[in-house]
Amino acid sequence: MQSDHRVPTINTTAMRQQHRKRSYSNGNFRKRDRHDLICVVCHAPAMGYNFDQITCESCKAFFRRNALNNSNRLKCRAGTNDCVITLETRKRCKYCRLKRCFDNGLRKEWIMSEEEKRTKKQKIEDNRRLRAISQRLSMLSESSYSPLIAPDDKYSQFSFENCEDTFDEDSNEYKYFLQDNDRSLLTKVEEHYTQAVRLNISVIKGYDNPCLRNLNDFIDVLNEPAYISALRMITLFKLTQEFNSLHEDDRLVLVKHNLMAILVIHFCICTDINSGIFHEPNTPNDFCYHASELRNYSDAIYIRTIDLTDELQKLCCNDHLIMKLLILIIIFSKGADYTEPVLIESQRVFHAQNIYIRLLWNYLNVRFGDDQTACRFSRLIFCCMKCHSIARETKETITKKDVPNKKCAPLMQSILQIL
Repeated sequence: MQSDHRVPTINTTAMRQQHRKRSYSNGNFRKRDRHDLICVVCHAPAMGYNFDQITCESCKAFFRRNALNNSNRLKCRAGTNDCVITLETRKRCKYCRLKRCFDNGLRKEWIMSEEEKRTKKQKIEDNRRLRAISQRLSMLSESSYSPLIAPDDKYSQFSFENCEDTFDEDSNEYKYFLQDNDRSLLTKVEEHYTQAVRLNISVIKGYDNPCLRNLNDFIDVLNEPAYISALRMITLFKLTQEFNSLHEDDRLVLVKHNLMAILVIHFCICTDINSGIFHEPNTPNDFCYHASELRNYSDAIYIRTIDLTDELQKLCCNDHLIMKLLILIIIFSKGADYTEPVLIESQRVFHAQNIYIRLLWNYLNVRFGDDQTACRFSRLIFCCMKCHSIARETKETITKKDVPNKKCAPLMQSILQIL
């Protein structure tokens, strides 16, 4: 006979907030102590988030097996449709256990199909292979060209403690502590970036591994790595709803006057500061380049860009999602270039930029804690200003070289304003 005692309902929002507080140590996001997590279904000790809620391994497996197929075929064994589900009783009534899963917010749409599982497994294997390839490229770079200039300690007054673990976008738990709309928007940013890369391929057919390219002069740099980066960033903007909603003339102005600075941020995402290799992440057979090819512009531009890359990667703990948000903040910037025309709908641009500024602030808050957010945020905005400064210097340097129009891709002519 079932007891009439009812287990109190767990406030999952409060649990997340409490769990988040326990996950901080002096403002740093430390690895979580799993022993303080409680399953929202049976109240057993839990190991983490599954299907958008904190669950134990048993309830996780139960939900995966039953949520898609058995919800309409199960019946309550007691006939009350309200059995108490605890660690001791959870196997007695499948109907009430599944009902409790749904009542507490587990999402069946998050259950991966067999095809999705295979895709994820393949992606993991590709990432492992890419890491191995990157190591080989690092060894190659050490023997084939001069190493990068070792960065000095000029940023010591703004230094932050190193992250305890290497950032992995596939297992980014920080997003779980954001509001649903912020988490959804971050997911879209990641998806749109991935799609933009896939829609602009720069591989040699028949090659499964990255092809390390040597470029001869700055025209080759403009027409290869800079060009493909520009295509990917423009595609990213076209996939972004806030950008597409702007007036067509405003979109052209923003791209023309901000894209060069955005390419600097993209360089920071793609460059391994240790090996000196420029390579788009998560593209096993994409082209690779020596970051030192920037010396074809000038040594000064190369040194400034490498210094900024080192600073920004440390500031973000190499979290590419932060850099992607900076890209979207910069594309909605107005007035960074000296020759910009007046926007037609400046208020809409301002509103669009504020969406991603707020999102960046909220993400930094869950990523690094209240005491570090303001300092990191201000340093990130300062890095954006440096990107515009490097972009202006690059344009001026290339203009002085009298680039023949017929040798430079039309898109790069427009970005560099050398038409």
